[in-house]
Amino acid sequence: MAHESTGSRWPVRFTVALFALALTVAVAAKPKKEEVFLAQLASLLQGSYDNIAQARRDAQHPGLRLMIVPVQAPLVGDNVFYVQEMAADDLRRVFSQKLWVLNAVPRREQAVLTQLDLKEPLRWRDGQNNRDLFRSMLMQDLRARPGCDLVWQRDGAGFKAALQGGSCRTASRSTGETLKLDLRLQLSADTLHVFEQQRDAADVLVGDEPADPWTRFARRGDAPW
Repeated sequence: MAHESTGSRWPVRFTVALFALALTVAVAAKPKKEEVFLAQLASLLQGSYDNIAQARRDAQHPGLRLMIVPVQAPLVGDNVFYVQEMAADDLRRVFSQKLWVLNAVPRREQAVLTQLDLKEPLRWRDGQNNRDLFRSMLMQDLRARPGCDLVWQRDGAGFKAALQGGSCRTASRSTGETLKLDLRLQLSADTLHVFEQQRDAADVLVGDEPADPWTRFARRGDAPW
C-alpha cells in the first residue's frame, strides 16, 4: 500500500517541480527595470537635432546642429555616443566634440551619463559619418571630466538630467580661465533642451544672460543610421 501511495504522488511532485522551474526561468528572463529604463533612454537620446527655429526668433541663440550618434567602442563602454555640435549654416564649423557613456543605476529607473573629452578631436571629427572609427578607441584617447556626470530620470513621458553636484569645471574658450559649469538636459520624443551656464571663481555669470537660458533643439529626420 505504501509503495502504491508513493508512486501515485510522483506525477504531482514532477508537475510542481516543472512549474517551479518555469517560474524561475520566467523571472530570470524578465528584464530589470534599470535595463528597460536604459534601453528606452538610449533609443530616444540618439538623433540629429537643430535649434534653427529658436535662432530665427531669438538672435541671442546662434543656429546650431547637434549629432548624437551611437557608436561601438568596446573598451569604453556598452552604451557610447559620439556627440558633435556644429554651426547650422556651415557644418564644417565644429564647435565641440565629446563622448557620452550611459550606465544604468542598479535597482533604480536612473542612468548616469559620463562625459569624456577627446584628446585628439581632429582624429574623430565627423565621426557620425564613419562610426567604425570608434571600434579601435582606447581609454588613452579620452580625457575624463571629473564632477561632470549627469543623472537621468523620468520626466513625464520623457527624461531629464542634471549634474550630480556643483563640482563640474570647464575652461573658457577665449581666455582659458577655469569656470564652474551648470548643465541640465530635457529630452522628449521631438526635442532636446540644453541649459548651460558658466560662472567664474567669484560665482559671476560669464557673458550676457539670454531671456531664455535654454538651447531648444528640435529632432530632425535625417539621422544617417
